[in-house]
Amino acid sequence: MARIKLTNGRVGDFACPPDKLQAFLWDTEVWWLAVRAQPGGTKTYVFQARFNGSDVRVKIGDVRAWNLDDARAEARRMQTLIDKGIDPRDEKRERIAAAESKKADAKRLDMLVGDAWDAYIKHHERRWGERHLADHRRLSQTGGEPWKRGKRVTVQGVLYPLLQLKMREVTATALHDWQVEEVKTRANNARQGFELFRAFWRWCASRPEYADVVDLTTVENRDVRAEVPRRKTKRFDVLERAHLASWFAAVRGLSNPVIGAYLQGLLLTGCRREELAELKWSDVDFRWGSMWVKDKVEADGRKIPLTPYLRSLISALPRRNAWVFSSPTAADGRIMEPRIPHNRALAVAGLDHVTLHGLRRTFASLAEWVEMPTGVVAQIMGHKPNATAERHYINRPLELLAVWHTKYESWILEQAGIEQPGQDAGERLKVVG
Repeated sequence: MARIKLTNGRVGDFACPPDKLQAFLWDTEVWWLAVRAQPGGTKTYVFQARFNGSDVRVKIGDVRAWNLDDARAEARRMQTLIDKGIDPRDEKRERIAAAESKKADAKRLDMLVGDAWDAYIKHHERRWGERHLADHRRLSQTGGEPWKRGKRVTVQGVLYPLLQLKMREVTATALHDWQVEEVKTRANNARQGFELFRAFWRWCASRPEYADVVDLTTVENRDVRAEVPRRKTKRFDVLERAHLASWFAAVRGLSNPVIGAYLQGLLLTGCRREELAELKWSDVDFRWGSMWVKDKVEADGRKIPLTPYLRSLISALPRRNAWVFSSPTAADGRIMEPRIPHNRALAVAGLDHVTLHGLRRTFASLAEWVEMPTGVVAQIMGHKPNATAERHYINRPLELLAVWHTKYESWILEQAGIEQPGQDAGERLKVVG
């Protein structure tokens, strides 16, 4: 084992012989320090000593990065660890791990809310419905993008300002100020945005990569929640019996008959908005008076009656493509935003605001006027059955559903002052080229 007092010159001149894989030049000043040379010119300072009866060798670093005095000091430090019964290899691993942990902590502290939000969306997008996913994207959008139609541009989403913050900057004060500002111009979006953000923040708190920088109490803060507008009670998001004549007159007077038929269909079937919007001609059976609609409870969907008046509405629609409620201007070929014409119809009728989902609630509410059994209402609407008997024994045939459903439709038309259609209201499809 060659030993010599190391100098910068000797370290620089030392090289690995061509017939060896490595060579060592040991220092006489610090007994445990050596320069290791390898083929190709790589040279490193190493520490070697005995620990618990075995040789321990630890790399100190490249000679280009370490000067000789620092390498000697590091070798002495490692020997003091051995004198204390500490393996310098373990100590080095712990130092590296601590440094990596500190680096990761710093990275987490600088992490943007928007990055975590993107991960949240990616994690859930396959499980969420189309509408729910669209709400998340709409409320977090940058804004300023041109609309598909017209000269308008999209509006910045209510959540966008929060997504620009660092995770550690999301405090109760920040949420309070954000909510106060957004409520001034778009109260409903502010409420919905807070609800979506709270669910997202709770998810972050459950994830190990975010838990250390998420303060879950911020979304539960009393002062923050006090600024969130209350959701309009569902009790008022329905049409009453006295509203029917005005509502039907306004909806039937819309310039777009497809939208008019769709809105009436929501009230007459109790379907969810996307269930009816995604109805295809292949789902409608005019011969047997039925139609298949998508269902979030049953994977195969559900079959419901095609009542006489609804049959007449659908059969009068143009058959432009596969969709019953088609749109020649929409990218997907079907109606996408019937909410706006519905709001116009409500204004014409002089009625308070009712959402599209409120029309579904209206079906359940007004069905009581004809004493429709609760189980029939649930089966038509696609609700999960509640009682054990409903879940396991009762599966009503379409004919029985049609008896009650037709009775309901007939009563609705009577209240609206609309002439009852004949039972043989036929299929009158218009193919549009």
